[in-house]
Amino acid sequence: MRSAIRYLICLAGCTVAGVVAAAQSSEPVQAIWKPQEFTFHYQSFTTFYSCDSLESKLEQILKQVGAEAVVKVRSPDCGRGPVRQPSADIQLISPVEATPDALAELKRGDTRRELAARVAGKTKELEEMEKPFAAQWQRVTVGRSRKAAGLENGDCELLDQVRKKILPKLAVRVVKENSPCPPNSPSLTRPTLIVDALTQMPKPDDAMKETQTP
Repeated sequence: MRSAIRYLICLAGCTVAGVVAAAQSSEPVQAIWKPQEFTFHYQSFTTFYSCDSLESKLEQILKQVGAEAVVKVRSPDCGRGPVRQPSADIQLISPVEATPDALAELKRGDTRRELAARVAGKTKELEEMEKPFAAQWQRVTVGRSRKAAGLENGDCELLDQVRKKILPKLAVRVVKENSPCPPNSPSLTRPTLIVDALTQMPKPDDAMKETQTP
């Protein structure tokens, strides 16, 4: 996790998460970045990915719900084509509301993070992570993006497992699952998932760049 802090902070600070939001959005709230590290085990009966492809799809999905992630898939067959039952080590930061409980949880890890940051010479990045920022609950359609390729028909099981195993760890509320996966058979439609996700609001400079982009 510590080796990815600088990269994730840069992504979160320099770009706005690629989301497709509904017209409705909530009032701004104060948020903080929550760092997490966990392993995601993918199991499928119908669709298999190369390690690079699975890494890319997981990072894309997480970005759509407001998180910035570094994903590393582990399998003896990486580099040899599709792999079965791979494990993905996920390091991410995602917005959470700056409640007293969230602030206390962040504070409990201060000593260990500060020591690691000093050793790595990254105290500035650590300070940026702990600063509150403006965020907003947005209605997001996961799997459909104007800035990315989006998910494909065969990604139904992947999105379903992300919904069950990863999204509960984030500030994400599932609203509607558009494409339930048929058991043990390929899906014929592109899967999408409608959620309410806490996402970082664009900074004034970023918003101006968006309006000036042709």
